[in-house]
Amino acid sequence: MLKFHIKSILGLLAITTLGVTALPMTANASGSYLSMGQYHYVRTKKDMYVGIYQKHGNTYKPLLKKKGSLLRVAGITQKSSNGPIMASFTSGAVHYNRLKQLKFTDNSTIPLTKANFKKVTLQAPIRGSVLRAGSGFKMDSHGNFGNGSAFYLTLDNYLQYYSKSAMVKYDAGGTMVIDGGHQIDNFKPTASAKMTKTTVKGNTTTVQYSTPIKGIPGKKLSAHKYQIKITDLKTKGNKSFGESYGSSWDNYTINSKPYFSGMIYDY
Repeated sequence: MLKFHIKSILGLLAITTLGVTALPMTANASGSYLSMGQYHYVRTKKDMYVGIYQKHGNTYKPLLKKKGSLLRVAGITQKSSNGPIMASFTSGAVHYNRLKQLKFTDNSTIPLTKANFKKVTLQAPIRGSVLRAGSGFKMDSHGNFGNGSAFYLTLDNYLQYYSKSAMVKYDAGGTMVIDGGHQIDNFKPTASAKMTKTTVKGNTTTVQYSTPIKGIPGKKLSAHKYQIKITDLKTKGNKSFGESYGSSWDNYTINSKPYFSGMIYDY
């Protein structure tokens, strides 16, 4: 049987699978600082070092982020209501091969100034959300909740797919969280494809990509061009599993096939 302590360790993190949730807004120390919460996104206004390190051989060296780079705000500190606002960053949910070369500092040491950063809203808000095949969580005979295939859209424009067997391996507890962009959340995909175009209209995100992936209900448009339409149905579901565990999720369709994004949690 599954050892359920997996869910206890990750359960607090799993809230992010339902969407980005900001902590209380920071006070704007002066007109020179951005006023925002954690888990928002910014772009750099100039080339900067922001506490992100890239692997070189057996060591890590500071990574220079170019002007216009997208960053996820991982932490914010402010010692007084009128003091400077400092932040730490990650690259967010980027492709597996890229993320495994990176590490991040937990210390908020970079001034979150308007001169350095511009606050942005993701065009496709579902990026980084784990989209699971099916109409809601189910528990198999071994106590696994991650028993269906899943995929997500990375911030650097990849469609990253996990087969049913991969989800049982990485996500037996049904709490896979990847949008934070930390190596602990970096799971090797079964397959991935480069996204070539993304558009959002209303509740539907349309994604075109270059290589077919078995297990994703993509529509072939032409050679090297496939498409999925991800529609947020704006409805929710929930289910209890005995007296100890519950689940909640948001409902989607992928090219009219049922999908959902959610979490398992302890009562």
